Amino acid sequence: MLTDRLRRLNRYKEIASLFVKYGFGYVLQEVGLFHVLSLKDRITAEVKDGNTQEIGYRIRCMLEELGPAFIKLGQLLSIRSDLLPDEVVKELELLQDQVPPVPVEEIKEKIQQEFGKPVTEVFQFFNEEYLAAASIGQVHEAVLYNGESVMVKVQRPGIRQTVLTDLEILRDFAKLIEQRYDWAQYYNITDMVEELSESIRRELDYSEEARNTDMVQLQFEDCEDIKVPVIFHDYSTPEVLTMEKIEGIKLNELNATAAGKEEKRKIADLLVSAFITQILKEGFFHGDPHPGNILYVPEKKQLVFIDFGQVGRLSASMRYHSASMMMGIMQQDTHRIVKAIFRMAYVPSDIDEQHFYDHVDSIRKTVELSSKNGLSLGLTVKELFTAAQEHRVILPKEMTMMGKALITIEGIISELDPTLDMIEIAKPYGEQLMRERYDPIRMGKRLWNQAEDLTDTFVNIPKQVENVLDQASKGDLKFEISLSEINRILNKFDRISNQVSFSLTLLAFSIVVLGLIVGATFGNNTILTSVPAIEIGFFIAFGMFLLIIYSIIKSGRF
Repeated sequence: MLTDRLRRLNRYKEIASLFVKYGFGYVLQEVGLFHVLSLKDRITAEVKDGNTQEIGYRIRCMLEELGPAFIKLGQLLSIRSDLLPDEVVKELELLQDQVPPVPVEEIKEKIQQEFGKPVTEVFQFFNEEYLAAASIGQVHEAVLYNGESVMVKVQRPGIRQTVLTDLEILRDFAKLIEQRYDWAQYYNITDMVEELSESIRRELDYSEEARNTDMVQLQFEDCEDIKVPVIFHDYSTPEVLTMEKIEGIKLNELNATAAGKEEKRKIADLLVSAFITQILKEGFFHGDPHPGNILYVPEKKQLVFIDFGQVGRLSASMRYHSASMMMGIMQQDTHRIVKAIFRMAYVPSDIDEQHFYDHVDSIRKTVELSSKNGLSLGLTVKELFTAAQEHRVILPKEMTMMGKALITIEGIISELDPTLDMIEIAKPYGEQLMRERYDPIRMGKRLWNQAEDLTDTFVNIPKQVENVLDQASKGDLKFEISLSEINRILNKFDRISNQVSFSLTLLAFSIVVLGLIVGATFGNNTILTSVPAIEIGFFIAFGMFLLIIYSIIKSGRF
């Protein structure tokens, strides 16, 4: 326990020092963590106050140096233009998860710990030169004893404990910010960090990534144009992942090759087809499809997806409404977009629906006018998320990852060929999806399922009513109210208490005045009565009366 606390304290100091290094010492001072800095760091913080370096660039560099938990946080924030200025968001989109490699001896020791035998007994050949080094894992080439060439991803020694400590610190930091700032409560910063923690914890478990890879592989088992590596489960553990080796070109390196316009169009078409399938048909999709996680095999004209540490999941209803929203964007149908958002989100009871509709319509028109080749799907989705936040419409957290994936894919397509339009590419797939949706047989199945659900609801009503009455009779009945309703109730209490305070203050002042009058009328002449106590007391009481009235009126709750 003591060791954990010391580790956490030391990590706090490391994080604080990096905040200072990049000129953000004032943030720690604002949230009450400035005391963890050494004297030297505090002096440095004062010097940094005058730093005029680009803030977005400094934030990006700081997050990269802080490690995986903070990098993932930056990536999550990169699609929240409602929270951060555009300049900062653009920098966060450039976050790189690349760090110096771990010495190969440590990697070998890790493999021996996981399998209980030396590397030479696990693999026929193990390349000591690393192929890629990220903040969580490092990749090496190897050959199994059956001659199969594989890629081995090994988790960096000690990284699990570091990441878990960072997540605890981020949670503490989020709570401090919410205690001090109303905007942090409004945007549910702690919930955002909890979502991030859940995602990273899953990413630390390579067994989970192996299962994700298997599931996506099943999605494309009948598609020769899209490939997902085979996982070798006998050579994998929660901290070592062994998969089929596939030779290909990363999409971010494709422009350096002689890929022609038609070939790039084919790649873009495959990308869109793959993600329409994953998001809208299967409801299970790659959560981090950046160009480094997608390969292209020119000889086979094949697209390869790798690294399924982050995946998104959509329920059947979410897929249905997401498809409606995207078709609304493609067809420039504001009514369909708003209807889809309202059906899959939490909508506050006091929302101005017409104002929200006008806001969404304005976004659609603005994006359409600002785009050179028509509407931008990624930009539109991003702006819709911002509009939802402004109107207190809470979208499911799964939508955040879906939006991030769409924005990333559109960015890849734009890099391949700026003249390509993702919406034009996606339209045929979307239209096919809508035709399938309105197929009479499918519609009949949906109606039958809805009828079954409705029947179950009617059957359960008497039992539910009986439970409510039983709880009420026992005094166990509880009511749940939203935060907005709590605020309205508290404001009402404030008004009532202020009115009562006003009445009591007025009564007390009246009694004081009456006492002064009686005292002046029937008092005897003494040394004390020669002092103008009545006048002094009156002015003091009157001043206090005015102060209380001013405070009540200033609160605006009377």
